[in-house]
Amino acid sequence: MRTIRRFLRQYQSFVISGTVILFSIVAFFVGLLPGIHAAIRLISETHSLQNTVKILTEKQRILSDLDISMLTTYSAAAITAVPADKSLGSLFSTVDTLTAQENVTVTGISLGTVGSVASDSAKKLTVDEQKIGVNIVPFSIIIEGPIDRVRNVVDRAVKIRRFFRVRSFDLSFDTKSGVTKSTLSMDAYYVPDLKQLSKVSDALTTLTPDEMEILDKVSAFPLLIQENSGGIESQTAPTLPGTVDPFAP
Repeated sequence: MRTIRRFLRQYQSFVISGTVILFSIVAFFVGLLPGIHAAIRLISETHSLQNTVKILTEKQRILSDLDISMLTTYSAAAITAVPADKSLGSLFSTVDTLTAQENVTVTGISLGTVGSVASDSAKKLTVDEQKIGVNIVPFSIIIEGPIDRVRNVVDRAVKIRRFFRVRSFDLSFDTKSGVTKSTLSMDAYYVPDLKQLSKVSDALTTLTPDEMEILDKVSAFPLLIQENSGGIESQTAPTLPGTVDPFAP
């Protein structure tokens, strides 16, 4: 005991200094260091919020400058050209209207594969779909009529506002009646709605001149509609198609 007291009296200043240093180290790790981490986190969050505010301000400026009428026209044109689902009703109605306008007879129409009517979740994208970035509904039609009318159908099929692609076709002629029979293998396109929407904080870009030029061309394509009453109408206005029964008399 005397030895301890003698040691403390002899090294009292060192003991006090060591105690203070030890307490300071403990206080640094227990109190000051977490506070530094919290301050750094707050600075980072503040910087992130400043960037978000800057993006939202720019978004507000872009949105305030947009022409709502123009966007409505472009949106309607895009949806009717490449719908968000297979839209088989508009597909058959467009084919029916096109062939009726050209006075050719449709003797057969069929979907290319059973998978064409499967749900989007059950359908895997083909190599061709992955290449062009859209979903495809393959179908084929058999038409009969004068050769010039058949040629017009093939030509107009890729110039209407329900985008089709003619993959192949074959012709056969009846020399006695002058009737041409043709089988057209075609594709229709659709793009399902996005399952995940973009974040509010994501940057917004305006349409480029090239994109606007493309949308102008799409809007100019005729929209073929078959009315329920049996009348046929060709429109260029960007009117969204309603539910149409392509097999109605």
